[in-house]
Amino acid sequence: MEFKKFSITDGTKFQSYANLRPVYLSERQFVNQYIWQDYYDTQYYCNDTFLMCVTGEKKGFFPMMPLCKEEDIPMVFSMVKEHWNKVLNKPLNMYLIDQTFLEAIKTIPGFEEEFKVVDDRDSYDYIYDAEKLKTLSGKTYHKKKNHVNSFMKKYEGHYEYKVLDCSNIKEIEDFHDKWLENRDYEDKHNSIRSEEDGIHNIFRNCGYFNTRMGGVYVDGKLQAYSIGSYAPDIKCAFIHIEKANINIPGLYNYINQQFLVHSFPDAQIVNREDDLGQEGLRKAKLSYKPIRFETKYHIYQK
Repeated sequence: MEFKKFSITDGTKFQSYANLRPVYLSERQFVNQYIWQDYYDTQYYCNDTFLMCVTGEKKGFFPMMPLCKEEDIPMVFSMVKEHWNKVLNKPLNMYLIDQTFLEAIKTIPGFEEEFKVVDDRDSYDYIYDAEKLKTLSGKTYHKKKNHVNSFMKKYEGHYEYKVLDCSNIKEIEDFHDKWLENRDYEDKHNSIRSEEDGIHNIFRNCGYFNTRMGGVYVDGKLQAYSIGSYAPDIKCAFIHIEKANINIPGLYNYINQQFLVHSFPDAQIVNREDDLGQEGLRKAKLSYKPIRFETKYHIYQK
C-alpha cells in the first residue's frame, strides 16, 4: 500500500467512496478531512474497493475506518490487518469506526479474542432532527426560540441574513480572525491551532470544496458565519464551522437556525460534529437535544 497526502482536487474521488454505504460520521465529508489534515498528518490509500485514511508517522501511522461497501467490510479489514501485521510488522490499531463497520468485523472468526474495542465518547458526533432545528417548535426548544426572537426584536431593521460564496471569503476571514482574538479556549487535545490552519486552508481554496456558506450582517458588518456540506445519499447536513460575535445575544441561535433554513432545505438530519471532550462545547451541543449520537470506536490489536 502506498499512501499520499490529500490534494485540494481529491474531493470528488473521496466522496465517491464515502457514498458506497450509508456513513454518518463527520469524517466521511472531504472538507472535514481537509480541515484536520495537518493535525492528524493525514495520508490516504485507495484501490477499486476502498479508500482509507491514516494518521501520519508523527501520530503513530494508524488507519481510520476504510470507506467501502458494507458487504466488503470483512474482506477489506482482513486485507488491512495483513498489511499492518506482515508488511509493516505492527499491530493493527484502527480509529473512528462506526457501529456498522464494528458489527461487520465482529463476525470475523477470532476478532473478539484478538482485538480490544474502545468506545470514544469525546469523538461522538451529535445528530439532530433538521426540521426541529429549523422551526424550534415545541417545549424542548422554547428557550432557543426566545433567544432568536429576542435577537430579531432588538436588532430589527439592522440585521440581514445572506447566503455567502467564495466572493465573500475575505470578509469571512477577517471576521474569523477578529473572533479568534476575543475567545478563550479550552483545548483538551491541543488541536485548536491545527484546526485554525485547516480553516484558513479552506478559505484560501474555497472554489475546490463543495460547501455551503451563510452569514449574518448587523449594521452592514459580518457578525456571524457558518460553513457546511451536504450528503444527499443520507439527506444529512454537516455543520463544519460556525462562528458568531459572542457580544450579540441570540446571534449563535439565529445563524444556527437560518443556515439550515436557507442552505439545507432538503436535509432530514444534521450532524454538528463532535465536542472533542470540551465541557463548554458539550453543554452547548446537548442543549439542542440531539436525536442520537453517532458513536465512534477505536480498536486495538492485543
